[in-house]
Amino acid sequence: MTDYVMQAAMATWAARDLPARLDVAATAKLLGFAEHDIQVLMAVGKLTPLGDPASNAPKWFAAVEMIRLAADQDWLHKATKEIAKFWRHKRERRLNLLSNASDGARQV
Repeated sequence: MTDYVMQAAMATWAARDLPARLDVAATAKLLGFAEHDIQVLMAVGKLTPLGDPASNAPKWFAAVEMIRLAADQDWLHKATKEIAKFWRHKRERRLNLLSNASDGARQV
């Protein structure tokens, strides 16, 4: 991170009175995503929680890093595309399951 970006992140952090660690809800709000999208972003490697939490443990994120990501238009673009891709694939899987189930019912 360049000195300028770090200074801007620190100024934003101080102005918003943010803690050093953010939970999923605060991270989602800061980045402009829904809370359930944070899990998707972690799964595709776009977000990394602090420490090495267990899968069922609360996740925490560094506020300074989240501010930097919120200011990175390229990262936001890629993250938004990943979210859209995830939900598109989920809808397709659901429709395929429904159409396969209805095809099986017709054959009986």
